[in-house]
Amino acid sequence: MVMEREKHLMRLNVMETGKQLLKRGEGKVERQYRMGCGECGVMVAYRSEESMEGAKFVYIPSDALTAAAADTKPQDAPVPPCIQELDSGLVQVAIEVEDRAQRSAVLLDQAGINADDVRIAVTGSSHRGNEASAELVEFLAKTLGLRLVQLRLQRGWSHKSKMLMVEDLTARQVYEKLLAAAQQ
Repeated sequence: MVMEREKHLMRLNVMETGKQLLKRGEGKVERQYRMGCGECGVMVAYRSEESMEGAKFVYIPSDALTAAAADTKPQDAPVPPCIQELDSGLVQVAIEVEDRAQRSAVLLDQAGINADDVRIAVTGSSHRGNEASAELVEFLAKTLGLRLVQLRLQRGWSHKSKMLMVEDLTARQVYEKLLAAAQQ
């Protein structure tokens, strides 16, 4: 795979593993400035320019990287820290509300439901009192298959963040139901 640095934002957590000279057809030599895994040193990418800033392209050999193990499913991933089981038996979910959306939905970013919070879109405005909060609780009750009395919404650290307390489900069940809703 060839990544053009001007077109794609890249964040590489790699270390320089050295320079290699490779013979190519017709007596040509290709310089490869290799980058590898910081822990094991296995090459995962290379460039043809000495400095990363001067490199127009980053080359990633096929099968050098994967997002996850080939046989894993998102449901098999560990429950993120934004969904925690409390000692009281309740499950606490950190939520970031995105208001004024076209429809209510659990949002997935590139990382899925991330470690910090579950992003949920609602159609109401968070500046109009309880309108967005009521819509959020109704949406989550439907998504989690619970009654309204089994959910409690609490303030978070900003007007768009909330803490949801869930009764009668485990953290794994909450995560799987939110993930399933996000993938619809």
